[in-house]
Amino acid sequence: MSGFKKISSAIVAVFIVCFLIFSCSVYFQIRQNINDETSSALNQVQEMLKANMSATDIKAVAEQSPHLSVTQFTGRLSTSANFHSDNQPIYLPIHENQYLVVRAQNNAELAQNMNLFWLVAGLFFTTLSLLLFTLKVAITQRLKPLNQLGDALQQLVEGKATDKFEDSDIKEVRRVIGQFQRLQYSLQNKEKQLVKIDKKLALLQEQERSYLARELHDNVGQLLTTIKAHAYILVNSKEPSVLELSANKVQAMSQQISDAIRHLTAHLHPLILDRVSLQQSLEKLVFEQELAQPDTTWQVSIKLNKYAENHERDIHIYRFVQEAINNVVKHAEASKVWVEILADQQGLNINIRDNGKGFDGHAVENIGMSSMQSRARCIGAMCTVKTLNAGGVNVQLSLNWRETDNACQANVA
Repeated sequence: MSGFKKISSAIVAVFIVCFLIFSCSVYFQIRQNINDETSSALNQVQEMLKANMSATDIKAVAEQSPHLSVTQFTGRLSTSANFHSDNQPIYLPIHENQYLVVRAQNNAELAQNMNLFWLVAGLFFTTLSLLLFTLKVAITQRLKPLNQLGDALQQLVEGKATDKFEDSDIKEVRRVIGQFQRLQYSLQNKEKQLVKIDKKLALLQEQERSYLARELHDNVGQLLTTIKAHAYILVNSKEPSVLELSANKVQAMSQQISDAIRHLTAHLHPLILDRVSLQQSLEKLVFEQELAQPDTTWQVSIKLNKYAENHERDIHIYRFVQEAINNVVKHAEASKVWVEILADQQGLNINIRDNGKGFDGHAVENIGMSSMQSRARCIGAMCTVKTLNAGGVNVQLSLNWRETDNACQANVA
């Protein structure tokens, strides 16, 4: 049911109830007034009768009253001629067995009053009809922007945008339209961001494939080719020294292939998380970087004693820390790095800071910030990256346990 039908139905119902109450009140009031006036006229006739006035004089007075009627009756009466009670007729003797009968005459006056009442009722319903018509026109005009808003919402569902709204002088309608326009603008921005993220993901996937192909071709592939050559020597050579040399070469290169595959596996998925806790995994990750960067001073504090482990979330946290440290190693040129990772009953806080050269706004896209922001979103965390005035970059991640219930459950690498 439309808004106009609901409003008009309510108004009509209220008007009908009011009209019925008004009609009953007016009708009974009219009846009461007529009865009172009729009783008064009959009482006047009764008083005249008691005053021994002639029947002719009483008839003349009664005929002038709009509430009385006078007729003649011939015959015997079963009751007293002077009997009068509750608007009963009054019998005035004229001659023997002939009487003037004075009765209450209220039908004509009642009909006249009812005609006036129906006139008022007609005006009442005419006013109601005009009110409903005016209301319909007003609602149609005033709520036209809301109908346009409904069409705009449908277009928004279909992926289309619109800004065609008529001006409204209703404050609430203007507010709703303004909120919709802001929502539409926000959704358009989100859609652009999603398109941008999709492009980045496609680029990252392509880079990952290129990296894997390059590693397999340049490292594992060449080692396998060399092993194949030494295998040929082992099969066809008769010299013990040559056989021993080739066997040693094959063994060494097999170990290199094993190390390369382990490195690629760790790059694709941190297997260490399947064997040890998140704290131990992070400590090993930072320790390996300390060994690889002996000229850099590392201050490390990792305390996850009260941390409740979750495998999917742990992978995101591990990758976040790994990416942040890789950024420092590759781009910061820092001499000192601070790594602080703390967890308590409220949440998890990660703070990775260096005293390197920092970065400008354009460098953010090139140092894995998109990946770090994505990891943070997937676990419902807040991530901030800023350049320090004293030099260097500060990367922070803040995770509140109560907000992680709505975090996305994404597939992780």
